[in-house]
Amino acid sequence: MKVAMLTYSTRARGGVVHALKLAERLQRKGADVRLYSLARDNDLSAREGYHRDVEVPFEIIPYLWHPDLMTRLENMISAYTSNLPMDADIYHAQDCVGGTALMRMKNDGDISAPIFRTIHHVDDFAEPMLFEFEKRAVANADHRFVVSQYWKDVLKREYGYDSIITYNGLDAEDFATIPERISTAPTVLFVGGLEPRKGLEHLFLAMERVSKDHPNARLVAVAKAGFRGVDTASWFETLADRAGIRDRVTMLESVEQEDLLQLYANSDLIALPSRNEGWGLSLMEAMACGKPVVASRVGGIPELVRDGVDGILAEQGDVISLAEAISRILEDSSLAEKLGQAGRDRIKQFSWDSAADTVLAEYRRAV
Repeated sequence: MKVAMLTYSTRARGGVVHALKLAERLQRKGADVRLYSLARDNDLSAREGYHRDVEVPFEIIPYLWHPDLMTRLENMISAYTSNLPMDADIYHAQDCVGGTALMRMKNDGDISAPIFRTIHHVDDFAEPMLFEFEKRAVANADHRFVVSQYWKDVLKREYGYDSIITYNGLDAEDFATIPERISTAPTVLFVGGLEPRKGLEHLFLAMERVSKDHPNARLVAVAKAGFRGVDTASWFETLADRAGIRDRVTMLESVEQEDLLQLYANSDLIALPSRNEGWGLSLMEAMACGKPVVASRVGGIPELVRDGVDGILAEQGDVISLAEAISRILEDSSLAEKLGQAGRDRIKQFSWDSAADTVLAEYRRAV
């Protein structure tokens, strides 16, 4: 079975991590998988490969970046439609860009094989045209996967589509060797994007409160501009200045896996104050490292993090409760240890092998 797996980036974003792990597992189980991703034509590092080595063949397709969002989308779609193979048995898109390109190819008669789509979340974009673009991409898939029960329910209730759950997995061996901690400062770590969906500004405001009782507390944010490409670190740096925490914040655009493990090791907890979330892969990684997590009670997060058991959940946008949860963990080492150990046990229930088995069964049913 020849499978073309599409993801719009080579960076360590949730959908990309999912695509790479799933593709590798599918290949181990006998599928002939090839990855296809997009990269800006002037981004040489992205065009060379992914954020890590991968076990499956891949092709990275360059596209012309444009400041206008819809023009940029069209450039990305055109890059796909001009370069994707037409002889795959299965096409599987991880995002609306790949899904739209495949829909156009099918409508034009270039491909006839089933189109699958993994829906990690459905963003209610501020730009109406982009929201309609996303909804059309969801509508035009032949088969749909989702990454949580929450999004399965949303897809059925709000859009009328059936879907199959394929939870994200985690490979314990990727986190088997955690480096020694080399930082003594109380540290909160954020790993995500700069886009509004991730709610990073709420964490900045929470840290303003936390720093009053913990003046040495630091925030390290590993965050890159999102799909729209207009969210920049400078906006958050200005916010940090206004909140009086600029000297306590470190912002990193992206890091290698080895460096990320060191950041996890150096942290006291990981915070993810999302407005909307499919699942939360950074939470799984933190839990694998035995770190307590604080996150918003949104999307698929409560299916992963059980409040008070293996993490603390705060109401979305509630800066006060977010700050209180962070302070509780910084002040109570026994609580931090208990949550961290429970989290390490919790993530053992999720595996990429299980996700791949579900996906492969659906592929076979479709063909």
